[in-house]
Amino acid sequence: MGDRETHSRWDHISGEAFDGPLAGGRLDVWPVRMTTVGAALIETPGIEVYFSTFFSWVAWISRHVYARFIKSRVWFPPPFHLSMSRSIDPRLPRQTQGLGVIAGKHARYYPVKFIPKDGIEDDWRGRCLQINLDPLDGVPYARWKDTGEPPMQLLTRWYGFSFTYPDCKIWMG
Repeated sequence: MGDRETHSRWDHISGEAFDGPLAGGRLDVWPVRMTTVGAALIETPGIEVYFSTFFSWVAWISRHVYARFIKSRVWFPPPFHLSMSRSIDPRLPRQTQGLGVIAGKHARYYPVKFIPKDGIEDDWRGRCLQINLDPLDGVPYARWKDTGEPPMQLLTRWYGFSFTYPDCKIWMG
């Protein structure tokens, strides 16, 4: 991502500027739980859902190519991965979907296919991290067991998470 004011380029996961006048700077980031519209309507009765009436070909193509982003394998045009400045971590297939969790300078990746229906309790740096699959949409989410608070987390593909956190641990069950 880039900004129009300084033309700095930003990592969309960590919030760090990696190029331009603001390189080394960092934006505030916070956990955002992915879900579906259907699950949100059930979880939060009365929630208002708005759909943009703005039309663009990029948005139209994205909706059709990435319509099932949360649960399925998606196709990226070959030039996409060539735009990355280093090779993709080979420990997992690059399109593997998972939950990336970040705590301070530590990161861990939980591939969705390894998360059991009854969830995970993971001892991580002296705390218990609970990973569950939402029963309404099947999307994984994390909470610290002692406080119930969500850590920084992101539902993402392996290539993107491992690019930002190249030495992250992978939870394999």
